[in-house]
Amino acid sequence: TALKVTAKCIDFMGGVGFTTDFPQEKFFRDCKIGTIYEGTSNMQLSTIAKMIRKEYS
Repeated sequence: TALKVTAKCIDFMGGVGFTTDFPQEKFFRDCKIGTIYEGTSNMQLSTIAKMIRKEYS
C-alpha cells in the first residue's frame, strides 16, 4: 500500500525523512490521514460493494 511504501522511504532516509525538507514526509502524512479519514480498508470495501450493488441491481 501507499502507506507502507512511504514508511519504507522514510526509514531509508533516516531522521531527515521526517523533516519537511523532503516530500516523503508530506506523502506519509497524506497516506496516514487517508486511512484515518476514509476508515479501514474493510469499511471502504463494504461501501464500494454497496455502491456497485445499488448501481447494477
